Amino acid sequence: MEIEPKYFDHPDKAIRCIEWHAIRNCMFNRDDRLISRRFPQFDPDWVYWREAYSQKAKPAQKALMQAINDGTHKTLDECYDAIDALLKPRARGKALKDKKARTAQAAYQRERLGDAFIENEALMAAARKCAFELSEALATSDDVAAKAAELEIEHSGGNPLSASQRETLITFLQQKIDKHLKPDTIEAKILDEDDKNLYFMWGKIKRLCPKGDTIAWPTAKAAKEAHCSKADVKPIMNRLVTIGAITKLQEGKSGANSKRAALYRREV
Repeated sequence: MEIEPKYFDHPDKAIRCIEWHAIRNCMFNRDDRLISRRFPQFDPDWVYWREAYSQKAKPAQKALMQAINDGTHKTLDECYDAIDALLKPRARGKALKDKKARTAQAAYQRERLGDAFIENEALMAAARKCAFELSEALATSDDVAAKAAELEIEHSGGNPLSASQRETLITFLQQKIDKHLKPDTIEAKILDEDDKNLYFMWGKIKRLCPKGDTIAWPTAKAAKEAHCSKADVKPIMNRLVTIGAITKLQEGKSGANSKRAALYRREV
């Protein structure tokens, strides 16, 4: 039985305890002896994890442990999905402000469009993603309509859109395409910096993120995209923030147990 624990080295010992119980319950029929034999190197530790959980577990962690122990999460995959969701970074500061603004915008659109509003976020996310490809292909209005129909089939879940919702989807796609293609005046400032790495990084961000949208931009990904060293990424991104090309919404956090990437919004 091949099992690779994901969080046995997590800095929060309550998370280690939760994972231990998830593996024990789902893979070893709740038998402490069997899981201890499978992971003898952690056998002395899990007792301390349990003590840490008893003393410091947060309400959300206790709720998750309850769901694991009462069988709400029946498989290990379900347990891991719940743990991953619990560990997902919460929006704070500028990121939280941006999230609230987008929520308010969605509420406004829902009121403005009425029955034409599309509640299917998976469909709209797919539309955002493919807008870049359509802009690269210089898609015509017929191409956009055809792509909208394709997306509806893939993501409708058996609930086809109404005629007015189809028009909303087509309009949304075209707006995102236009934002990818729209030139901006900030490039003059960037060119005046005489820094090819700065200009190249900005070009990559423009290709991947339309104006007004956010982009998760971990240091490793940014360095790979812009063909620069990881040490160069932070100064370059800070300079783009100073120039006004982007706004940093969330500071990234590196580490094996961290999933928080730097988050930026493209301003122009």
